[in-house]
Amino acid sequence: MLAVLLSVKQAWWEKMLTGEKTLEIRKTAPKSGKGRAVTWPLPVLVYVSGTGAVQGRFMCQGWVKTNYLPYLTRGSCVPLHALEEYAAGGQLYGWIVTGAKKYDTPSPLAEFGLEVPPMSWRYIEIPDTAEV
Repeated sequence: MLAVLLSVKQAWWEKMLTGEKTLEIRKTAPKSGKGRAVTWPLPVLVYVSGTGAVQGRFMCQGWVKTNYLPYLTRGSCVPLHALEEYAAGGQLYGWIVTGAKKYDTPSPLAEFGLEVPPMSWRYIEIPDTAEV
């Protein structure tokens, strides 16, 4: 099953777990193409920066793409000035975060055949029977 491995900072992960953060801001988003069929909702495994492990997961229901950045501030918990700086005049994607869940036992990156985490995110394959 196609999934995404996403790198996030600890503070953002905690806000996802409480339901406060419902949009994850990125410059790109998962899409079908290049022999890949993205099926929604898409499982997203969360690598928390500095921990060396996948700490949990959420389901991404889809995304919004906009250059009207005030729209993204509330759900992302990111101040407008920071969004403007990150966007640098372009558009941003808000990945829709639902059902964030922390794993009882974090999974090392090696379980996913990786030695280093993605800078932002990457596609991965997980077993259909995997808990997502």
